[in-house]
Amino acid sequence: MMNENAEGKLKKRIGFLGLLAMCVGLNIGGALFALTGLAAGLTGPSLPIAMLISSIPALLAVVPYSILTSAWPTTSATYRYAQLVNPVLAFVCLLTLAVCIGIGGQPLFALGMGVYLKELIPINPILMGVIALTIFYIINLLGIQLTARVQTFLFFILVSALFLYIILGVPHVKAEHFCNLFPKGVGGLIAAAGLLFTFCAGGFFVIDLGGEVIMARKNFPRVLFTGMVMVIIFYMVIHVVTIGTIEWTGLKDKSLVAVAGNFMSRSQLIYFIIGGALIACATTINIIFSVVSRGLLVVSAEGLLPAFIGRVNERFGTPHWGLSVAYVICVISLITIPSLMFFGSMLNLGLIFAITVVTISGLLLYDRHPELYNKSSLKISPRLLKVICWIIIVMNSLIFIFFCIAIGKASLVFIGIVVLTYLYALSRKEVFESIKERISEIK
Repeated sequence: MMNENAEGKLKKRIGFLGLLAMCVGLNIGGALFALTGLAAGLTGPSLPIAMLISSIPALLAVVPYSILTSAWPTTSATYRYAQLVNPVLAFVCLLTLAVCIGIGGQPLFALGMGVYLKELIPINPILMGVIALTIFYIINLLGIQLTARVQTFLFFILVSALFLYIILGVPHVKAEHFCNLFPKGVGGLIAAAGLLFTFCAGGFFVIDLGGEVIMARKNFPRVLFTGMVMVIIFYMVIHVVTIGTIEWTGLKDKSLVAVAGNFMSRSQLIYFIIGGALIACATTINIIFSVVSRGLLVVSAEGLLPAFIGRVNERFGTPHWGLSVAYVICVISLITIPSLMFFGSMLNLGLIFAITVVTISGLLLYDRHPELYNKSSLKISPRLLKVICWIIIVMNSLIFIFFCIAIGKASLVFIGIVVLTYLYALSRKEVFESIKERISEIK
């Protein structure tokens, strides 16, 4: 087996409910409130169709992810599974994703919290975003058990707020708002699907907490399937309500909070802002800090990043230095690049890249690591697994290409990050040789 000494300091403290809350919290996060209007501006009334297209590769990806997690639950699983394809690719994938989250995902949700809170009290959105990042940074410093408990509590409030939006909004849906489904053509539809990718894809990264999950081999497949079905149903209904209650041309610069204002009373809207928008952002920020810090811990333990980044606090079992590095990057990005579109673009490009690489691992699993494949509790034929993986890879590639065309300059930033991380990897050839030797020992 691979050297996981640093990971051994982490304790198994997350049960099924906490894991499900984390999975759903990563999916139903601030992106729903911040990016829905932007996606509607790209595709128009076909927003629910764009959501369906975006969800297909994510739903199919439950299969290879479940096979991998039930065979080998581990900390920073996205990185570990990518190593089964190629160690250098795995490092580039993880570091690229970490940077995209640092300069995209976390600032997106933090800025979203500030924008939504401004609906209730006069406050600078960026200042509120910094405060939010700081609060959840401290919660994560105090350990994964507290993080999971906070996540579970917030999860139930979030679900109740989304039900309120659906129940009050459905009676106001008008069929005429769905006329002329494709005003921006197929290109706009696929580009919107790319922007919506994070809506379903984020939940997969809960696997990176595998070393801290109770009965991980059993719980991960159950959580991934249950969580994915829940969020897809929520999203489809929410998008139908969103498009059905307001003309799509008026959605471009509006959030779900603005849409909800058309059919909610003031008291209902306040609850939706707090229980929906603010908590959606909060749940995502909370768990992303946990995921990113674990990834940096593992890479540091292998000698690919400075050793101090992987140090674990003895009292709380938290990789406090890796968490602190992630926090500083997020705060700097929020202050210097306050753009929802840029933040959302970077996050989605990083997610598509990472999930595609893990899917390739699933594609090659039977041929390269049959012993690992046979340990999985999910039994499907190798041929069917390969077909599913190929469908995911092709769909993700098409979404990625159309999305890059639509967003322009942000895609160049992403490519630059990939190139820089690869050039850094070339300077660590000796470390990668030892990693390859350990990978060959995986059973």
